[in-house]
Amino acid sequence: MASAPKSPDPARAAASSGKRSSGSSSRGRSSSRKPVKRQRAFSRRWLWLAALLGVLWALLWQAPASWLSAAVWKASGQHVLLAQAQGTWRDGSALLVLEGGAGSRGATVLPGALHWSIGLGNLWRGRLLAQIDWPKVSPQPLQISTQLGWSQTTVALRPAGGAPDAPWQGMLPLSVLDGLGTPWNTVALRGQAQFTLRGLLLESVAGRMRIGGQVQIDLPDVASRLSVVAPIGSYTLSITGQGADAQVDLQSSKGPLLLQGKGVWNGQALQFLGTGRAAPGNEAAMANLLSLLGRREGDHVRIAI
Repeated sequence: MASAPKSPDPARAAASSGKRSSGSSSRGRSSSRKPVKRQRAFSRRWLWLAALLGVLWALLWQAPASWLSAAVWKASGQHVLLAQAQGTWRDGSALLVLEGGAGSRGATVLPGALHWSIGLGNLWRGRLLAQIDWPKVSPQPLQISTQLGWSQTTVALRPAGGAPDAPWQGMLPLSVLDGLGTPWNTVALRGQAQFTLRGLLLESVAGRMRIGGQVQIDLPDVASRLSVVAPIGSYTLSITGQGADAQVDLQSSKGPLLLQGKGVWNGQALQFLGTGRAAPGNEAAMANLLSLLGRREGDHVRIAI
């Protein structure tokens, strides 16, 4: 005789149901905890990264002036050195030294210390603004505005606080050229170089350096070690930017050594043709200097660069 089916035990069914609900709820809590843990780990990584970037920026912000000195030394081909640099790369001072490059033993310290300050307020626009104070060279601080671009960099120079075409004037002794080595230390020029910058603009485009504005260098009463006659003359060198090219002009105003010539800077090289001659009665005294300047053609020498 067949037995009747057993009815389910209510207590056992409730316990089984409780276990299932407990298991499902614990799995839900476990799965809900995983995203929270991942978010916390992700947040900690970002905090560490932000802290590291902050430390790097602080170190860069307060980097010593010697960093700028090393950059200038390399960029100038080992011709310009910022010696005894003090402060930071953004706000510092140093002595400017001219050298003849790799392997050269000569060096000349330019007069007085120069002080620089670099503003980064418009760096996000690709613009740097610097100011140079060099009291021994000029009473006017020089403002240098640099606009950085992917394919073009523009540098504008003018007196600090002045109009874009306002003149900036300075003066340096010609003896500082001795530090550049041959032929400057052989000719050993003496006197003062008085220079004027007006609306000077330098543009670097596709490997070419364009010059805008005007540079004038006046050389009054120049003397030389190679001449027993002093002074040998007074000269004016002017550079005027005209579109893609810049015109170069050299003239003499007086003296036993007369120089004149014209040239063009095409963005990559200078092409210059000129002449040098001795004033009547000074041929013997100027013979050594003329032989260094170029090839003799009759009563003058031809200067070609």
